[in-house]
Amino acid sequence: MLRADSIVLHSFANFAELSEALTAEWLDIIDTAAAARLPACFALAGGSTPAPIYRRLDQLLSDRDSSNVKLVATDERWVDDADAQSNEGLFKQSMAQSYGKQWKLISLKNAARTPEVATEAISHRLAEQIPQAFSAVLLGMGTDGHIASLFPNAPTRHDDLACLAALHPQTRQSRMSLSLPRLLNTDRIWLVISGAEKRRVLENAAAGHLPIAALLNEAHCDVDVFWCP
Repeated sequence: MLRADSIVLHSFANFAELSEALTAEWLDIIDTAAAARLPACFALAGGSTPAPIYRRLDQLLSDRDSSNVKLVATDERWVDDADAQSNEGLFKQSMAQSYGKQWKLISLKNAARTPEVATEAISHRLAEQIPQAFSAVLLGMGTDGHIASLFPNAPTRHDDLACLAALHPQTRQSRMSLSLPRLLNTDRIWLVISGAEKRRVLENAAAGHLPIAALLNEAHCDVDVFWCP
């Protein structure tokens, strides 16, 4: 385990080992909260990279009495859950056994036509249903240094709201993203990346004005990086 500034790097030989280590840490938080009769709340990245982690957690959660767990996406495309690009749909599919039993989804979507119209309502929903700091935030990172749907040269916050509308810089796809301040309001930050290219982006983040650099600079806790080749 290497450490530099706020980064604690955990290296694994493969993604299966990474997944086992992270789910063990995740379950410990859930079990500790359940024993104290406290909620456990998590913000989760979407995409194909963390999906195996969610499937493994689903297996481990299904036999637990942990009904006070809330999950929210770090960002969501403005599409139906049935769409293959929906992160919320991914969570429901990957954790189908425990969905609605061991955990509840707090959605970043509503019936509004665009995320811009929905921002205040979704921020209010988040404040009402997850008023406390997250137990942990699980993030991925793009090779351009973006996190959630906070892209380079784009806003990372909107007034004092917990979320903001975002556009993918290439596809112009509409999204809702948690703001950087809301992502940072957490007890733990887990960054899951793989491959040499993303590791180089992370190691060189301090040299640029990237969203991942803002996260590292403003984090109130260590950023635990789970990496494998």
